[in-house]
Amino acid sequence: MNAATMLQHTSRPDQLIPPHRVEVSGETLTVRRAWPVPADKDASGELAVELTDGRGLRAGWWGRNGPRLLNAGEDPKLRDLKDLLSPGKGHQASEIVSHRPGKRAVVRRETAHSTETVTVEFVKVVRRGKAAGVLDGIRRAEPFTGPFRTPDVLDHSDSTVTFAALEGVSLHNPGALGQDQWVQAWNEVCRAWAQTVTGSLQSAPQVTARTGALVHRAESESGVLRHWFHLTVGYLPDAAQTERRVADISAQLNRLNEDRLVPAHRDLHDKQLLWSRRRGPGLLDVDTACLADPALDLGNLRAHALLRTLQGVWSARQAETVRFCVDEAAEQCAVPRSTVAVYERAALMRLGLVYAVRPQYADVAAELRQVL
Repeated sequence: MNAATMLQHTSRPDQLIPPHRVEVSGETLTVRRAWPVPADKDASGELAVELTDGRGLRAGWWGRNGPRLLNAGEDPKLRDLKDLLSPGKGHQASEIVSHRPGKRAVVRRETAHSTETVTVEFVKVVRRGKAAGVLDGIRRAEPFTGPFRTPDVLDHSDSTVTFAALEGVSLHNPGALGQDQWVQAWNEVCRAWAQTVTGSLQSAPQVTARTGALVHRAESESGVLRHWFHLTVGYLPDAAQTERRVADISAQLNRLNEDRLVPAHRDLHDKQLLWSRRRGPGLLDVDTACLADPALDLGNLRAHALLRTLQGVWSARQAETVRFCVDEAAEQCAVPRSTVAVYERAALMRLGLVYAVRPQYADVAAELRQVL
């Protein structure tokens, strides 16, 4: 069944996406993020949503009959979540900072060691048995450690991984840095990325052994695009056109000649990066680490520069700084501009699909899907 036929069996796409703000039991909640739920999963036909009520995060689902929310701080698929939020010895404060219902959450905890010393840690909570995948990703990402700082693992169970907080300012928020420091931070990030790549090429057998057998080729990226299209097709007002664009970008990916594979983050963007003037660049959330074409991470960084500009998070000048640093890294590592451009188009389309169901960014997503 093609996209146009599928849409005939649904309501208008704009009626399926929640409004930016929803009323629940007399309270106004803001929808922060939303994700389509695969047809074979729990709550299929609905969107998983993360909301804020001004005091903290709520999570649940949005369907034709409106919201269906979990109790604050609870998730039956993430059994450790409630216990992590319970007051514990020495824990001054615990809060959920991210919650994709039924799949994962992140809890920030402060622990007092004395009247003057407080440490911060983050606990990633997943379904039972899924923590091993997080730890595997950390092992695959070892080549990044050195050029980048990565969080220390303090503890883990079969459904949680606890990380030490990493010093630094998020590179999602340029307001925390002046223009000079913004330039310095991105120069250091891209140099660290290039150092990782060149170091891996000099010790390819050892890197392959450390990263394992997980490889993400162009055909894998094409599969990611098709996956997101099928997840979101019922929400797209331009579904038929998007289907053709996905097919075109997939064909471009499949024509690439991938003559070298290097360590890749595979989801590298500004929210995964920290920078400290004292300690340099830091890297987060390496669950997706793999071996891939070096253009994969570079194209993703360039695509996010456009996304942040359209969102109004970055100025045109700040985004141009990021693109300039990325292009310098590509030149240093002899990554063809044409290959980076293909991966950038793929990332733009993927972002245009991911953000299509997030009400505050539906127009931005539509613009991303049109970029040639």
